[in-house]
Parts: sequence; C-alpha cells; structure tokens
Amino acid sequence: MSDTLPPDEPDERDQPSTWRTEPQRTGLFAKLSRFILLMIILGLVALPFTPYAGKIKRALVDISEGKTTIREVIREVPKEIIRVQEKKVIVEVPAPPPPLPEKFVARKEADVTTFFNGMTIQTKLETNQGSFASLERLDPEAYKVQFQVSIRVPKANQTLGELSRVNPSLPAALPGLEAMLGTAKVSGFFHKLYENKTSLVQRDLTRLNKILDRHNFYDCETILELKHSQSSRKVMLIQSEMDVVCDGSDGDRAGNLDDYISLSDYYQPFTSYAWAKRGKTPNPLLTRWESKLSAAKAEYAKKALSAERNRQLKTSIDYLGLEIRDMKARSSLIADSDPFVVISLVFRGYANANAYTPQIGDYAVVIHDKKIFPAICGDYGPTMKMGEASLFMAKAINEKATPYRRPESELKVTYLIFPGTAKKPFGPPNLEEWRQQCITYLNDMGGIGAGFEVHTWEDKFKKPEVVKAPEPTTPAVPAAVPATPTVAPTAPTPVPATSPPAAKGTSN
Repeated sequence: MSDTLPPDEPDERDQPSTWRTEPQRTGLFAKLSRFILLMIILGLVALPFTPYAGKIKRALVDISEGKTTIREVIREVPKEIIRVQEKKVIVEVPAPPPPLPEKFVARKEADVTTFFNGMTIQTKLETNQGSFASLERLDPEAYKVQFQVSIRVPKANQTLGELSRVNPSLPAALPGLEAMLGTAKVSGFFHKLYENKTSLVQRDLTRLNKILDRHNFYDCETILELKHSQSSRKVMLIQSEMDVVCDGSDGDRAGNLDDYISLSDYYQPFTSYAWAKRGKTPNPLLTRWESKLSAAKAEYAKKALSAERNRQLKTSIDYLGLEIRDMKARSSLIADSDPFVVISLVFRGYANANAYTPQIGDYAVVIHDKKIFPAICGDYGPTMKMGEASLFMAKAINEKATPYRRPESELKVTYLIFPGTAKKPFGPPNLEEWRQQCITYLNDMGGIGAGFEVHTWEDKFKKPEVVKAPEPTTPAVPAAVPATPTVAPTAPTPVPATSPPAAKGTSN
C-alpha cells in the first residue's frame, strides 16, 4: 500500500489534536454520575404513578399556604434520665406610672367605718400647704388629730305603752302599774347614769379601744320612781337587760367552789351583802388566797426589783391581807346558788338625799317573759352600767347563761326594787321568806295579774327534815278497878301548808 493519499482527502495528521475523531477514554466517576442522573429521571417519571404522589402534593400545597404541622414524637426515656420540662414565663409589661404632680394639691377626704365596740367612726382628712419640714416638725399644730364625738343620749320611757313595747307582759303581770305611772317621776338616777356614761367616754377618747361600747352605753331604758296612791308603797322601776355576776363564797354553806366559777374573769370572793361567819368550815378560797399572799411576799423580798414592781407587790400584799381577814370573819352570797340582783354604784351615797334610793338588802322582783322572780339587792356594780343579776337567777331566765354569756341582751327585763325594805342584821338566805316578802310588796302596789305566780326557788343548802320514828308504847295493864272513861283528844291546830320547793328554773 502506498503512503500517498488521494489529493481530495485531507490528512488527519495535519489537523489539530482536538479535531481528531479518535474516541476518548471515560472515567469511573463519570459513569456513576450518569447512572444516578438516569435513575433520578426515571424516578421522577414514575412518581406520579406511586401512592406517595398525593401526600407530596398536599405537603407542597401547605408549604405554599404558610401552614406547618408539628408532629409530637413520644419516646420512652429510661428512668435514669431526668426529664427537664421547660416552662414558659410570661412577662407582663407594667403600665406606665401616673404622671408626677407638678405642685402641691390640697385634699379633703372622708371615710366612715364601725369599730368593734359598735361606735361609728367618721374620719376627715384635710391637708394644707405648710412651711418647711424642718419647721413644721417643731409645731404641734402641724400634725394633729381632733376628736369630736356625737352621742344621742336616750330619754326615759314613762307610759305603760312605752314600757310594754320592750316588755309586753307588764300590763297583765301588774294590773296596778298603769295607775301608778300617772304620777311617776323619771328618776334623777337615770340622768346621773347617762351622765356617768358620757363622762367615761370623754375620759377614754384618746384610747378608742377602751371606750364604752354601744351595747353597754344603751343598757337602760328607764328608771322611774313610783308610789302607790293607797298603800304609799314606794317602788323603783328599772327597765334594762341582764348581765351576769358570779361573785361570792361561803364556807359555812359550801365548802367547795367550782373552779370554772372562781377562776373566771373578774371573779371576787365577796358580795356587798355579807354577814358574820357562823360556822367553823373555812372559806373554800382561803388556802388559794394565802398562797397568793406568800408568793407576793417572797417576790417583794427580792432585791433589784423596779420601783414600779415594788409598788404593785405592796398594793397586792395589802389587798390580799384584807381579803384573807374578811374570808375568816364573814360569809357572802353565792352567785351560782342565791337569787340576787346587782345595783349600780350610781345609787351609793344617796340614801339620805333620795327616798327611792335602792340599798343592799332591799327586796326586789324581776319580771321577764311572763315570769316573776323574787330576789334581794345583793351587790354593787359599776357606776356606768345597769341591769345585772346572779348566775343563779340568770340560769332561771335562760339555761344557757354563763359568766361569759348574758341571759338577755335586749332591754326586756323589768326590775322592781322596794327601797327601805332590807331586813337587818343580814344573815344566810331564807329563800321562802324572801318570796313571801316580795309577794307582800307586790300586793302593796296592786298585786299580780291572773295567770301569774311568783317563782319558788330551790334552796340548794336546805337540810332535809329528819322524821323521828314514833316511840313504842307499853301495853296498858288491866286495872283491878273499872277504868275511868277516856276523853277523845282534841285535833291539832292546822298549820298552813307551804308550797313544796319547785325544781330549779321553774315556777310553782
């Protein structure tokens, strides 16, 4: 073969190397890339014909509309791993504060409230522009409180209609009362009582927590001085409530005393009605008072005590000594066993100035809820209070009464006191005698109405009567001579029977 080519065909050796048609060698990476691309194309072509086409379409639509779906995946976590729960903290942005004042603004404000003691308090705050603080703090007028108390002092009722408004049973219980009211006089003690109350309020104005409360300020409806036109029997009528006193002790009648009574607040071992001790049984509180005295003396003997404490102990020693001597020498009424009323100290000292002045030992009658109770004036009470009786009487009116709970809080209790009727010398209570005397004095003012009875008290200390057995008689020996005819014995003079004691708290 000749190396010479025809003149019409070019020689490839004379062409550039890039123009040569000689096949190039292909690498492994290029072949793999082509294969993957081919598979992707085939997958895209086949995808519309698979079950995933619809899901992919919905996902693409949600993404285009801005919707997202968060799937919660719960996995079991081993107990050793502690889960940490993130808490979302909401931080509130506070409202902007009010604008600061540009200058002082005067103020006047009022407020109304009610204290625990029933007093209505109306406060008025007034501010005015003053001088510099360094100057104002030196002036007592710059920062002060002024009290102005307004009290309506009650008037006394005088007519039967006014009295029956608070005690409806009075007209029927006392038929003669209406006639006596025609000449009745409002006692000066009523005005004196409320004068004492207002003075006490004035004294305690700077200690608001100690001011007499509303209930105890208005504790008396009226005090009337009555006189029966025919018998001339004087009567003081007091319309009030009933507080409870639990004082008094008497070793002769009661050798023991309930601690609930003797340890109660404000208990005193004595009453104003007292008499010379007659028995040998010591007062049940004597040993307790002697222990108090020994303890006070022992403390008083210590050195380095303050002057104030020494004064307190000295006063206590003197007072305990007087009480111990009184316990050894006298006996008193017992509030949980004897029926008596307490009269205000406002009466004390007026016996020679006013014929209607109640005094200790005077007989008294208490009317409440269609019941009439006999009693005496057995003790004195505070000058600013009215209406109080022994625990024994209080329980007869309301069995739930205690030293801390009054039997009647409304002004429904009527006290009739017969001045000048005290029987002297004083002695242990004779409840049946007290009852008969009260009946006599009620008759002097017209008696009691039909259907009403005076209560019969149970005497806790009355000793049972001992009935002696009849002595055996010796049979008569027949006489030798004919016996003289015997004369029939005369019948004994009948003794008026007394009503048997009724149960405590009931009427006979």
